[in-house]
Amino acid sequence: MLIIAEKAIFILFSGIISIFDMKNGMVPRLAFLLIFPVLFILCLFNAEHCPLLMAIVGGFLGLTIFTIVFYLSGKKLGLADIWYSALIGMVLGPVWWFAAVGVACLAGIICIIISKKHRIPFIPCMAIGGISISLAQSWF
Repeated sequence: MLIIAEKAIFILFSGIISIFDMKNGMVPRLAFLLIFPVLFILCLFNAEHCPLLMAIVGGFLGLTIFTIVFYLSGKKLGLADIWYSALIGMVLGPVWWFAAVGVACLAGIICIIISKKHRIPFIPCMAIGGISISLAQSWF
């Protein structure tokens, strides 16, 4: 039951911040301040699906790698992208984080080709990656 609640909250949050990012070009930091504790607590109670250590390592991995990319790219990546990457890592764990980011990059490339824009909001692409891997986790 907790796995379903965790996935439902993650998918709902991903959809909401994707819409915010597409419409406003930004996501309120308050959204992340509210969702991190909720999903972290669900990870605590759901030790079989997402052990605490894996949640912490995944969140730290997502935060660290995207922070490095943020500075190496000359701050072209948004801060919300960094926080959302950490959230994906916390919910999916470190191994699945890589898969989600891979799917997100493919979605981003497709969006760039279709829209013919050089800059796109990346959170919707990350949401595609995070949601698809979250749903696919149950198959493996």
